[in-house]
Amino acid sequence: LSVYSSLLTTYHGVVGDYDFIRAKAKLATEIRGEFPLVTDKAHVHLVQAYHPLLFLYNQKSNKPTIPVDITLDDAQRILVISGPNAGGKTVTLKTIGLLQMMVQSGLLVPVHPSSQFGIFKQLMIHIGDTQSLEFELSTYSSHLIHMKHFMDNANGKTLFFIDELGSGSDPNLGGAFAEVILQELAKKHALGVVTTHYLNLKVMAGKTAGIINGAMGFDEKNLRPLYKLIVGKPGSSYTFSIAERIGLDKSLIKRAKDL
Repeated sequence: LSVYSSLLTTYHGVVGDYDFIRAKAKLATEIRGEFPLVTDKAHVHLVQAYHPLLFLYNQKSNKPTIPVDITLDDAQRILVISGPNAGGKTVTLKTIGLLQMMVQSGLLVPVHPSSQFGIFKQLMIHIGDTQSLEFELSTYSSHLIHMKHFMDNANGKTLFFIDELGSGSDPNLGGAFAEVILQELAKKHALGVVTTHYLNLKVMAGKTAGIINGAMGFDEKNLRPLYKLIVGKPGSSYTFSIAERIGLDKSLIKRAKDL
């Protein structure tokens, strides 16, 4: 049998390749993957983009998935998304990041075929609480260490994602640092998406070239999130509306409003 070992190894490799291609095709069929236009420049143009895992999950429950439309280019490099908690900010950020990773890995993606993807040399991602007991890092220290890495290494071929920029510190001080971080990343010509509740970042995005506001839609009448990204205006956190929705005592809500 050893006489055929090299031939069998070759066949095994070929079968593995075909199996991998078939797996990619099966995934593409399940998530309704398309082949978008891919260009060798820093550019993101998503039309009717879906988070593939959310799409599959909602499909099982017969629920609709709300698509994302977003363009990042030289004119609008950084998107600042605000809006209520549980309104879809992080899912929107993850949708853009995951689809970019999938395209750069050679996978078809659930978008309209008119979508365009650039190729990025670096994808920088900071999502969630990364405090560490081992290294005695607080949430904010860890956040700043990541931000330092982003600012030191970002360039025009970087796509970055920061969830809750500046959180974990005093809003005034954390907010000020968040502005500086955003300014530096814009200066480096990096493209990216940031989520925040900070008012000063929304104001900054409204008056800084290259940075734009985005809001997650909210149905104020029925007090429920719409999970839809609206580019061009900042969002409210709808703190009191959400408190009302979960049934918090009206007198407590009134006291908070008065304060």
